[in-house]
Amino acid sequence: MALKGFEVLRIRNYRLFWLGQWISLIGTWMQSVTQAWLLTRLSASPLALGLLGAASSAPLLVLVLLGGLVSDRANRRRVIMTTQALSLLQALLMAILTLSGLIQPWQIITLAAILGAINAFDIPARQAFVVELVGPAHLPNAIALNSTGFNVARVVGPAIGGLLVAAVGEGLCFLLNAVSYVAVLVGLWLIRLPATTAPAGAAQEPGALRAGLRYARQRPEVGRILGLVGVISAIAIPYRTFLPIMAQRVLGVGAWRYGLLMAAAGVGAGVGGTVLAALQLSPAVYRRLLPFSLIAFALALGSFALSRQYGLSLVLLALVGGGGISYFISSNTLVQLSVENEYRGRVMSLYTLMHQGTATFGSLALGIVSDRFGTPTGLLSGAVVCLLAVSTFAIAERRSQPAGVRLERRVDAAS
Repeated sequence: MALKGFEVLRIRNYRLFWLGQWISLIGTWMQSVTQAWLLTRLSASPLALGLLGAASSAPLLVLVLLGGLVSDRANRRRVIMTTQALSLLQALLMAILTLSGLIQPWQIITLAAILGAINAFDIPARQAFVVELVGPAHLPNAIALNSTGFNVARVVGPAIGGLLVAAVGEGLCFLLNAVSYVAVLVGLWLIRLPATTAPAGAAQEPGALRAGLRYARQRPEVGRILGLVGVISAIAIPYRTFLPIMAQRVLGVGAWRYGLLMAAAGVGAGVGGTVLAALQLSPAVYRRLLPFSLIAFALALGSFALSRQYGLSLVLLALVGGGGISYFISSNTLVQLSVENEYRGRVMSLYTLMHQGTATFGSLALGIVSDRFGTPTGLLSGAVVCLLAVSTFAIAERRSQPAGVRLERRVDAAS
């Protein structure tokens, strides 16, 4: 099969956007693993890590729907440039506090909440902006390449972060993250879009936010995916927040090996994302891929929770990453292809709310369970809930299909 999916990189605007985001994401992942490690060093409680995860996502619950409305009303490129500049300032403040020796656990959590508020406006705009760069025909491959870049950065960033923490401390990691935002700002500044690209007029009308919610509610195929994303993101995806505890207390490894654990999940996700980016899959294939990828994710996560061997844990986290990225690409693609451009920002804000906002409750719940029963038990419970959720989704999907379609599939399978 010809690998036509990478042809989207020939589009100049998308190439500038993708490269800038990729460089910046390396710094973002450096900061993510470093702040969790720093908080673990300053406060050894698993509940503190749960609060960190909750603080990162809590602002999304309040602001992301507004962020989606802003995305549909305003120039999306300008919105993204503003949010990226604010993220640079947040990383710079984290670096100054750490390098000066003034950093405290409450400051780490507070700054994570500030970044979460910025992301509430940044994420819907970035996701809706992609279709302006590539058009609907290239959208699935662009989403897959975005996810691939994200997860390659998740390999490189934690590895660099772990080495830098061990060698020179956490402050330099935060400073390098601040510098990395320059790349995405330069890329966005160089992008040139047609003059006809403008916010949709419907988003300017009174009641536009309610109209966007009503638009999503009237599409049950979108609603089922959003519901599934909400459950998985709340209970299973926050496993990353608790990897420092797994590294230090369960597997007994130091900073750089902790970075390799994060990188292992990124390797699996990078491989899975690259394969999906290279293939031009139809929405029907993505819809079938979604439940199978989640089953693989849940089984690998449950096995990782039970593992006590470092090498085996690396392999299992790679499988977790591969299953997780397949689920993410499938759900994101199906939602984006199901909506009209004038509602895209608001619908993607709902997706962001389900994908990241619900992690507020999940991180706190897993933090409480881990604090009481141990981190492996918390991760294992997340994997079990994931299996229950995907089973419910698969049953609902099957019941939503006309009887004729189900009969046709059974006949095809029998032949």
